[in-house]
Amino acid sequence: MDTIFRDFSEKILIYLGIESVLDPYEADVETTLQNPIPIRAIVSDISMSKSQWSLPGVASAKTKEILIEKKHKALFELSQKIKIDSDYYCGWRENGKLQMRVDGQFLRAYVYIKKYD
Repeated sequence: MDTIFRDFSEKILIYLGIESVLDPYEADVETTLQNPIPIRAIVSDISMSKSQWSLPGVASAKTKEILIEKKHKALFELSQKIKIDSDYYCGWRENGKLQMRVDGQFLRAYVYIKKYD
């Protein structure tokens, strides 16, 4: 698996952010993104039907499955956005633990672009 990961992985950017509360009564929060951190991941597209099954209740325009090393789990949990190619995907913050599982020494997660009507 290490050889496959080394051969087929690509660089993705993880954006961490700092949240500051603007108005505690209205629960307004402003997020300031920090500089991105590049990591290696195997990225694959997911069909809409599998997306609806894997992420119930989430309306997404585009969904991808990423496979990253387990040592980046904390980084993924702190992420605000994830940039793959030229698109920005929602990470851990939006849907929580429904979209992540650990397989041995790798972490498999779903990231998506929200669908706005």
